Amino acid sequence: MTGSTNPRNSGISVVEIPARGQVIPATRESVTAFIGPAPRGPVDIPVAVRSLEEFLARFGVPGYLSRMEFMLYQYFENGGTLAIVVRVCGSGHRNRITLPGPAGDLLLDARNPGPLEYLRAAVDYENLDVAQTQRFNLVIHRCRSPSQPLVEEQEIYRALSVDPRAADFVGDVLGASSLVRLAAAVPAGRPAPTQEGVPGVRYAYSRATWQGDNTPTDYDLVGSREEGTGLFALEQVPWVDFICLVPGVSGATLGPVALFAADRYCRERHALLLLDPPVSWGEVGDVVRTQRERGFASPNALTYFPGLETPPHSAPAGILSAAGAIAGRLCAAGLDPVSRPLLALGRTRPARVLEEADVRQLAHLGVTVLLRPAPAAPIELAGLVTLARSGGVTASWNSLRRRRIALFVLGSVVRHTRWAIFEPPDAALWQEVRAQVGAFLGALQLRGLLAASGSGEGAFYVKCDLDTHSGANRMPGRLTMVLGLALGRPGEFTAFEITHGTGGCSVTELGWQPGLALAS
Repeated sequence: MTGSTNPRNSGISVVEIPARGQVIPATRESVTAFIGPAPRGPVDIPVAVRSLEEFLARFGVPGYLSRMEFMLYQYFENGGTLAIVVRVCGSGHRNRITLPGPAGDLLLDARNPGPLEYLRAAVDYENLDVAQTQRFNLVIHRCRSPSQPLVEEQEIYRALSVDPRAADFVGDVLGASSLVRLAAAVPAGRPAPTQEGVPGVRYAYSRATWQGDNTPTDYDLVGSREEGTGLFALEQVPWVDFICLVPGVSGATLGPVALFAADRYCRERHALLLLDPPVSWGEVGDVVRTQRERGFASPNALTYFPGLETPPHSAPAGILSAAGAIAGRLCAAGLDPVSRPLLALGRTRPARVLEEADVRQLAHLGVTVLLRPAPAAPIELAGLVTLARSGGVTASWNSLRRRRIALFVLGSVVRHTRWAIFEPPDAALWQEVRAQVGAFLGALQLRGLLAASGSGEGAFYVKCDLDTHSGANRMPGRLTMVLGLALGRPGEFTAFEITHGTGGCSVTELGWQPGLALAS
């Protein structure tokens, strides 16, 4: 699930579509995406990691504790198994390696931006014929840090040439490098050797060419759909269940523009946005007041209260977040019912002690609670609600578990029925789609994820026939179906219309459709 090395060049993202006749799986691995600043590593490229060690090897720097690292530590500690990391930067400034020579300097920039991308290079002429005056050997190392020059990645190039007509022209060969790129035109002569006749090899180390700040803004986090940056780098990922946007400034929360953009994207991807609480939430009264006054409510977002505090000499201020721990525990629990999952938060603890009455009050306002019933007791994740809020127009989605089930169904059906737009729209196709989706929903019913009567009736329906393809809907490259899901009680359906077209897919919530249910 790792993206291409340079997604900006083409502007095209390719995600594989499941083939016709493929069974829609009733279970799959849950995925959380973390988007934000990291000490170093590739930018705007989704990278799959399965452990904190993998994250540190690609994005970490010794002695530099980032908020992203803390969240991923908590994520894996709480049962998360797969994370997608998208590093974003506020600027594209890169460290530079200078390799001097008689005809001028060969300048190499780090492929990845940021001041903590530590590289070094060595040049020699070993095993080259004396007549090959335009050729040289080049070694590039990516190191942990200047004080710990452990080589993490290495690239070795033999007999490179500074002649643009040569097959091994340095400008062409380094185009495929994952560590460096040319920073300027190649000089007419080759660089001088970095070895100076002493034991070992002397390296040319990368240096910063600017003084400034790489801290990303909210606009960097959201990014651009056209360029596939920030949040939209996830277009290269087949599915995602939770999305955590990590602000560039410690302790900051998303601004309203970024919040609405992220919420809209989560709706498109059938994912949930996990938000840290604002720093202004010091007491329960603060939460009650702001939640009643603010206009933001979404069934595709969740937040929690209280925030975390830590004993002295632990994580720096502003680093702490429970979002990674919550995502890990929810991913580990899956869609099966768990009333109050337990969180492993190490030495950290909730900043406030809350009561059961607080849990009920905050759940009504769309806020999940970190609850510790007793000083020595484990921390419970209580309430388990979305930000739909009980008094809003989307109050039916206040239950986090019901919303997760609905999103799982919609995402799975959309992805696995995309093949149908390439087939002629006729009764045989519609029957095949109904059978494929019906088998999937039947498997979910057997898992207990849909409500059914004792005889197994009233859990779902699938309608894909002449009625759903009347008029403009009946044309090549278009498929429309209606699903009804019983998420609370048998026979009480929440209905969705799914329409595939050549330009993409749209999902519309219809509410309860008893006529369609009976017709199916």
